[in-house]
Amino acid sequence: MKRTQFALSALTASFAASAALAGGYIAPLVETEVTPVVVSEPLSWQGAYVGGTLGYGFAGDDEVGIGQGQDFVYTTPDTLELSGAAYGWRLGYRMQRTGAARDWVFAGELGYEAGGISDEFDTAGYEASNEISNVLSLRLKSGVLNQAKNTWFYGIAGISQADFDYQISGTNGAAGAVDIDESGKSATGYILGLGIERKLSADWSVTGEWEYHNYGKEHLEDVNGKSTEATPDWQQLKLGLNYQF
Repeated sequence: MKRTQFALSALTASFAASAALAGGYIAPLVETEVTPVVVSEPLSWQGAYVGGTLGYGFAGDDEVGIGQGQDFVYTTPDTLELSGAAYGWRLGYRMQRTGAARDWVFAGELGYEAGGISDEFDTAGYEASNEISNVLSLRLKSGVLNQAKNTWFYGIAGISQADFDYQISGTNGAAGAVDIDESGKSATGYILGLGIERKLSADWSVTGEWEYHNYGKEHLEDVNGKSTEATPDWQQLKLGLNYQF
């Protein structure tokens, strides 16, 4: 009798357990960690900056003519093709404006350059040389940013004053004796160019630029009235590094 009661109790417990599980398996709740989404701010180009440049001047084309006074030219012995390395410093301020499709950036920049842009020749009885000692320039830059706002494409226009050491001497050429020595001569000209600047971080950026320098004509004479027209010009490729405040 006792065995029968025990069997009935076990069977009843089994049916009760089956009924409790009739609703299916219920998985335990696990909390999911939510990772916050960080939205980075676009890089800003607005503000003051300082920088340095390394460049190389080339393709100068200063044809040297030797004459008398303002008009008559006896001979044109050769051309001074100015070229050489240069280094510089710059200080500027940029403004950033929102456009319909892309942001625009405008900058005013004061720059100083020095180095070894020069050339010389010894031809047809005359020696001539010209060396650019330093260049002080005011540039305006204007252009658009790419969609990511980390790269600026711009044009360059500026005015510039260059100091140069210009010499022509000789006694055996077609124009006779010539002794023109203009050390520290200054000339005012213009600069045109194109550039690209890429942000490395919020503060640092690198630049690559092409420029054309032209300083017009400077009439030079020696004590005997022998004359020439100095027409210094050159192109220049520059790499630079800027720091924005």
